[in-house]
Amino acid sequence: MKFLINTNWKMKKNKKLTQKKLLFINTSKNNQLDVFLLSDHKILDKLSLEGNFKVSENLLKLINKLLKKNKIELVQLKGIIAVSGPGPFTSLRIAVAVANTLSFALRIPVAGIANKDNLLDLQLIKKGVKEINKARVGNYIHPFYNQEPNIILVKKY
Repeated sequence: MKFLINTNWKMKKNKKLTQKKLLFINTSKNNQLDVFLLSDHKILDKLSLEGNFKVSENLLKLINKLLKKNKIELVQLKGIIAVSGPGPFTSLRIAVAVANTLSFALRIPVAGIANKDNLLDLQLIKKGVKEINKARVGNYIHPFYNQEPNIILVKKY
């Protein structure tokens, strides 16, 4: 497991905290977890985690690390965007559950984006910002799977 910090996206010192802060979550890639902090439709920062890891153990930690690094409180978020599929079954379920839970607790809108066309992160973010502007508090997202689940039955001996 390896934490990656992309230093190309730094928050400028004199940014006002009144700007619209959004959280963008992408767990649709195999063995990679990305969280972005957006402000006024621009990327302020991004943290990634690569490797064979459990999203359930690392997603909230990564979100917390991103917010602390940028001196943003959770209550300052004005919306959450999550890639809802296609991708790894469990990772998508966890990302959607976290996004919906934060949306409910903070009373902010949440938007889900299906990445059927294998868009790049920047394209997904643009698509997500359009969706979050239409989203309503109290509406929640669900995962999108591009195939039937592969369930293995345990043999009894």
